Amino acid sequence: MAAEPKKAQPRAAPAQERAGRLEWGHLRFFLEMVRAGSLSRAAQRLGVDRNTVARRVAALEEELGLPLFERGPQGWTQTAAGEDLSALARRVEEDVLALARHADARDREVSGTVRLTTTPHIAQHLLAPELPALRQAYPALVLELAADQRHFDLTRREADLALRMGRPRDAALVTRKVGDVSFAFYAAPAYQQAQGRTHVDFDADCFLGLDDAAAGTPQERWLAREAPQRRVVFRCNSSGALAVAARSGIGVTLLPCFLGDRDPALRRMEGPVSASHEIWLLVHGDLRRTPRVRAVIEWVDQLFERAAPRLAGKLRPER
Repeated sequence: MAAEPKKAQPRAAPAQERAGRLEWGHLRFFLEMVRAGSLSRAAQRLGVDRNTVARRVAALEEELGLPLFERGPQGWTQTAAGEDLSALARRVEEDVLALARHADARDREVSGTVRLTTTPHIAQHLLAPELPALRQAYPALVLELAADQRHFDLTRREADLALRMGRPRDAALVTRKVGDVSFAFYAAPAYQQAQGRTHVDFDADCFLGLDDAAAGTPQERWLAREAPQRRVVFRCNSSGALAVAARSGIGVTLLPCFLGDRDPALRRMEGPVSASHEIWLLVHGDLRRTPRVRAVIEWVDQLFERAAPRLAGKLRPER
């Protein structure tokens, strides 16, 4: 009796075959390249070198059998296929991030890493000194501080929490005001002696200020309204660097009171104190009840409650 012929195994559809070969991690590099617009910026944001970004994007092109970018002497330009794929890739990214948030929300342990982003001066002068209390309460928790002026995207999990100056407009996030910060003018005693006065003069003083990248911050907008014609002799993108420059005696700078008042080499100038600027805490709604994220939120709340007088510039040390 003849053996029955073996049944043919169903063949995967071409799209399934292609999906089976696809390395999903390549999509992250492709999307960052689309968002950044250049290899250098994409590599910087991903924390890798340019060759890694180029190699991962090329691997994705090979797996898909599609050219996603045209390479030229002026840089990389998306092809029509690349533009179509970027919209689909964003949907995949959103689903993956939602899956990760869903898993995080069901993690009951106060352990692991929480990434918090804020400005360098808040990270250095407010958060870092208070880390022992957090470590004592939650020894299995790791706080990762991203001290940067730029805004990290919490919806894409670039950070779990953010502390930002000014009222946020992120509709997809849960936001809450945690405090107010006052700013005042500071200079070295030698500068005040050389000028023969301790009050600010917008017409006569030399000013040290933040660069154009910070023009949208609340304190810079206030200063632009109050003294648009002031003479600026030095700019940079760091409040800490402005404080160091002011210590040298070359001019006056606007600093948060919690930073300037505690600097023994600076003196607060008499004159206008900028209106208090709000500090807001931001978190994605899916993460706010995750135990490790909740623990950091409570630590931030307690920290800002204790620091409120210093933030308002009411605790000036005796000189």
